[in-house]
Amino acid sequence: MSAADKKRLDTMRRIAELRRQLKQVEELRLARVMREEADIDEKCTALIATLNDDTPLHGLFAGHMAARLKRLTERKTLLEPLKVQQIAAVMTEARHTRFAETVIGRLETGIAADDEKRQLESLVEGALARRHASLA
Repeated sequence: MSAADKKRLDTMRRIAELRRQLKQVEELRLARVMREEADIDEKCTALIATLNDDTPLHGLFAGHMAARLKRLTERKTLLEPLKVQQIAAVMTEARHTRFAETVIGRLETGIAADDEKRQLESLVEGALARRHASLA
């Protein structure tokens, strides 16, 4: 293995590790958006259930609950493009990670082939040297 090959392989391994970390960051951001969306869904469900109740003081808070429900649905509407964007970011980082890992695999295969070639050349040279020594 040449020094340049080793350096390139080490660089690609660092890049691949960085890509894995970036993918994890994007996955965490997506999870946060999805948790917030699920939280909003729970709150909306609870508010709708409360609005459907027939309690004595129901009318006093109906306006406030309806306004809260409207704000929650507006927030969920704003989250949808963010969710799509985060899914795209996760997919992009996954693609970059796979590419880096593919390059690493190719480099390792090439380095292994070069090492095997050098070993074979060394064996052949050793065998030829022994043959020349036995003829002399």
